[in-house]
Amino acid sequence: MRVDQTGESHRDVLRRTEGMEWAGRGIKGRGCFGKTWRHFFSILGFSAVVLAFHAAAMPAFGADKAIRLGILPVLDTLPLHVAVSEGFFEKHGLNVQLVPFDSALERDAAMQAGQLEAYFGDMVNTVLVVQGGVPMRMVTVSYVSRPGQRQFAVVGRPGLEAGSLQALPSGTVGLSNATIMEYLLDLMEERGLVPRGRFERLEVKKIPIRMQMLLGGRLDLAILPEPLVSLAESQGARVYADDQDLDVPLTVIGILDRLLQDPSGVGERFLTAYGDAVAALSRDPEKYRKLMAESCRIPESLRDTFRIPAFPRPGLPPKAEVERLLSWMGSRGLMSRPLKADDLVWSARP
Repeated sequence: MRVDQTGESHRDVLRRTEGMEWAGRGIKGRGCFGKTWRHFFSILGFSAVVLAFHAAAMPAFGADKAIRLGILPVLDTLPLHVAVSEGFFEKHGLNVQLVPFDSALERDAAMQAGQLEAYFGDMVNTVLVVQGGVPMRMVTVSYVSRPGQRQFAVVGRPGLEAGSLQALPSGTVGLSNATIMEYLLDLMEERGLVPRGRFERLEVKKIPIRMQMLLGGRLDLAILPEPLVSLAESQGARVYADDQDLDVPLTVIGILDRLLQDPSGVGERFLTAYGDAVAALSRDPEKYRKLMAESCRIPESLRDTFRIPAFPRPGLPPKAEVERLLSWMGSRGLMSRPLKADDLVWSARP
């Protein structure tokens, strides 16, 4: 609520004037407005001036206000860590604090509880958070599947001798439902990379446990993210299919609407700083190997050899891809209310 210089709020002014008589009552030779009514308008005019002064004097969203961004310890967040460590956010007047979570469930609960202003997550979880009532929009893709650089793969257990998935008559595949991994598995089936309907899907939500079950022979197949795909390969597992040729956005960064509506251009400044981080990674990726190893939980045996991925420049997910994802989520019974791409993707000011 706005308060004027006398300590009186606009609401108090209106409440105090509610008892004033209507124009024309008890007025002597003043036309239709008397002293009381003129006093009322003078108060309103003064209040409007004070309110306008306060609005103009409000500080822009800057380094004095923290933007808490919930993240997971995964590769896709490396540009965020670079932006913080190199001071790129600070350079553009933003105080971005990365808040790490061990699970998507904990991160999403914090976002819904109002403990975060920004969010890193896969496309499916991001939609579910917005659907749950968080007023947030995607501002950039963090990672997109691209040729020569896998992020998710269907991996076969050690000792599985089939030369291809088509040669396997049946088997089990471990995954987590209602995630980007289930979406990718469906796309792989749709494009013939994985035989449709041949493998029994078993939900194993915790990825480390899923990998242990695969390496121990309790699962025939599992869909895993990097760097666990490379780690599994080093322990005798085999990659049968991956996401390199799917060309879909995988993870995104979202920011609350109220920050994006701030007149100081929070969204634009955030993306400029993020772009600086992506450019720094592109120029000298090896400079950030230690940061990647520590922040993204690269296994010890891979820290010196794991390839540092190339990250896309800041950009919104294509609306067609968002609509396709929403259609898939609807077919899986994940949508409690209808949403469109325009409800999820930020439209920056021109």
